[in-house]
Amino acid sequence: MKDKYKFYFILCVELALWPLLWMADRIRRIACHSSEPFRCRIPIEESNVLVGVHEWGGYRLDREKTIKHGATFACGLRSQLERFGGKNGIELVVTISDASRYEAMEYVRARASKVIEVDNRGMDFSGFATLYERYKDGPNRYVILTNSSVNAIQEEFLDVYIDYMEHNMEVGMLGISYCTKMIQTLVRDNFTPHLQSFFLLTTIEVLREVVALNKGKFPGNGISHKLLLIRQGEIRLSQLVRKAGYRLAVVDPQNGIPYKFECYRKWGLPKGDIRQQINTPNRITPMKIVK
Repeated sequence: MKDKYKFYFILCVELALWPLLWMADRIRRIACHSSEPFRCRIPIEESNVLVGVHEWGGYRLDREKTIKHGATFACGLRSQLERFGGKNGIELVVTISDASRYEAMEYVRARASKVIEVDNRGMDFSGFATLYERYKDGPNRYVILTNSSVNAIQEEFLDVYIDYMEHNMEVGMLGISYCTKMIQTLVRDNFTPHLQSFFLLTTIEVLREVVALNKGKFPGNGISHKLLLIRQGEIRLSQLVRKAGYRLAVVDPQNGIPYKFECYRKWGLPKGDIRQQINTPNRITPMKIVK
């Protein structure tokens, strides 16, 4: 209830400050620099990729998801276990909230490297935060944060994704889907590009920096109100990666070409929520490198 009141309090403040926020957004759109300075990530110390898949105990192994105003597609934890479980070079950790409701725990335990029961407060970000806390003091390595809402289509992708990150050290986080605006606000015409959190590829070190910038707390952890969670979890995570000095990149779900985020005047992808505009939302699209 506290998070709900906090969310609506933020909306009221934004409404009161709407003229100033509108003006600030327009200034940001105009002030588009040709080359922003970016840092390079610290190289990884361990080649084994850490994959954290979060699941809610009320879901079935196989299910369908319908994007609001968009397509319906097959997904579920089974497809994620098939995608990552038992693969060389991958440590698969499944976090489950409301685990007492889950009917296929033994199936999951047999296919994951580790299963951790977590609180449902914070939803996906409860799982992501728990994964981070377990591995934050370990060697720097690539980490995938994902959930069971990823499209069930199975295609090889990981080696090319890692290769892209190795050749683009200024990219702090790579995603497979994006939205260019914050929908959870009364300021409708805003430009707030961010990666959608159902699949993110980054490193332990980048997450350490993000948490440090967020006053020692993983973004979104402990927030139960879904709209506030998107603002302070999903969107905040992208903002903190950029604040840390890194670039964001997305694999364009329309053609598989990686795209580094740009400012408003230089933005080169369709604006809005890309999942509303494609036939296969939430798909891990194989990457095509254009030379």
